[in-house]
Formats: sequence, structure tokens, C-alpha cells
Amino acid sequence: MKLQKNLVNTPGADGVVSPITYMRDAKGSIDFAAYKGLEGEITQNNLTINVVIKDARIRYGHLDLCVTPIAGSGHVWVERKNIVIPEDKSTKKKAAARSSKIAKKEDSFVDPNTPMSTEQLRLMIKAMVLESTESAARGTKGTVKD
Repeated sequence: MKLQKNLVNTPGADGVVSPITYMRDAKGSIDFAAYKGLEGEITQNNLTINVVIKDARIRYGHLDLCVTPIAGSGHVWVERKNIVIPEDKSTKKKAAARSSKIAKKEDSFVDPNTPMSTEQLRLMIKAMVLESTESAARGTKGTVKD
């Protein structure tokens, strides 16, 4: 199958174009097999249907997924943007990357209302002691970041 880097993204039922990420293989192509067997939800007219993905295809630049209801019978092809897939690895990678960037950007900030594990507390104290020791060796005082 032809390498699909950029697929078409059209507005949803609400008229809004939302960014979509797709599960891809090592070559950068859509990983059709990765979608098979995943569960998702389709909402239409205030009715949510739990479905299982059976197949995937590219149709006129859109990723379509063939789904069957978990309870009931039949199947239908649905555009990827219209299915919520909790186990979608592409959205998890994006969220993990975003969390990692935030953590790096704000690595010196600790929210006093967030509980910390014993290991997190131990590592934080170790880093503070190391910083204090290095400051003392240089003959400088530590600085506090706003």
C-alpha cells in the first residue's frame, strides 16, 4: 500500500476541525493492524455505542475503521475522527511527550498540594543536598527560582 503521511482532516458534526493523530508503523505508514481488536465509542444523536474495530482502510484520504457493536450485530465503516479509542497508542504517545515537555520546562516547580511518593521525595532531597554541596564547594550560595 502507498505511504500515507498526510490524510485529509475535515470538520466533525460540530463543524470543528480537530487535530487527529494516527498509529503508524516504523516506516511512517498508517498501521492498520494496530487498530484491529481495539474497543472504542461512537456517539450520535446523544447515543453512545461501544464498538470493536474489525478492519481499517484509506478512503479518499480518510482513515476509515470497520466497527461492530459490542452488544448487538452488524458492522459499519466510520471515519477515525468519529470514534473515541481509549487505547489509541498515537494519542498516548502525544500526551506522554507533552507531559515530558512540561516536566522539563517546570522541573524546579513542586506543587505543595500534590502528594509525593517516598521515592519522589527521596530523589528531590538527594538533588537538593547535591546542589547545596556543589554550591558550598564553589563558595556560592544557592539561588531560589520564582
